[in-house]
Amino acid sequence: MSHIEEIRNRAAVLQKKVLLPEAGQDIRVLKAAEILDREKLAFPVLLGDRNTITEQFKENRLHLSTGIEIRPVDDPANRDEIYLFFKEKLSHKNLSEEEVRSLCLNPLFCAGWMLTNNLGDTAVGGSVASTSDVIRAALRTVGVSKESSLVSSTFLMEMKNGQVFSYADCAVVPYPDAGQLASIAIDTGHTHKKLTGKDPVIAFLSFSTHGSARHERVDLVKEAFEIARKKQTDWVMDGELQFDTAYLPEVAQRKAPGSTAAGKADVYIFPNLDAGNIAYKITERMGGATATGPVLQGLSKPFMDLSRGCSVDDIVNAACVGVLLGS
Repeated sequence: MSHIEEIRNRAAVLQKKVLLPEAGQDIRVLKAAEILDREKLAFPVLLGDRNTITEQFKENRLHLSTGIEIRPVDDPANRDEIYLFFKEKLSHKNLSEEEVRSLCLNPLFCAGWMLTNNLGDTAVGGSVASTSDVIRAALRTVGVSKESSLVSSTFLMEMKNGQVFSYADCAVVPYPDAGQLASIAIDTGHTHKKLTGKDPVIAFLSFSTHGSARHERVDLVKEAFEIARKKQTDWVMDGELQFDTAYLPEVAQRKAPGSTAAGKADVYIFPNLDAGNIAYKITERMGGATATGPVLQGLSKPFMDLSRGCSVDDIVNAACVGVLLGS
């Protein structure tokens, strides 16, 4: 059984509600909802016009069972409540009434309102909307968690031999400072533990290992490691490490013999978005790994992002990951 299959099985046990705000805009979302319902992985909640969604199910010969809920974005029963929520939440932006009403009709923002009010357990968007749109909706509704300082992302990488690693940040924060990099590492460690059940072994990656090179970029990674180590004293981590030192025990013995993380790392923290994004794509395309993500982290409620080129299975997997993160 692959790790993503294990995640699906664990999600099925929890039987949570998954909000799908782009249901009326993308047939892939409807197909994913059918799978979530048929395989009893979660309870799908589709946001959109009931007649439109019902007709799309018929046209595409999909089964719309009673286990799939359809909820209009502009629900008269909650119209005033949603308006007051956004008016208060975004009062610092001095939005006009028309602008607030517009947000109330945005499916991504509506999903965030539902998460905030415990009307769903996770939301999955991004098959139509951009990552920036998904993050903006999440930040303006559920917001950043008290335990974190920013929103970042991680990819769960499953290798052909069954090994599972977490890469961060590969999609959100371009050039984190030391404090942000430390926060990314801690959030990624928590995400990794929730999705794998194992305590993370974290490597802060650089082009230097324990002072083999001197540069301000190396100093930033070292500082991030020191910040993270003081905040999360019960986890194994080290930095700065080159990738081969973090990954290969035989190299670790030569380059960092006293390190507890070198040669054993399963969470890799990249110094910037360039390195992280390139690395995950190389691992996926050349290494044959299965990449699940980007998984947004640092939010108070799980709001999952998708690539606009995602498959139906990607949507299903993101939903199940979100269920676990919210449990």
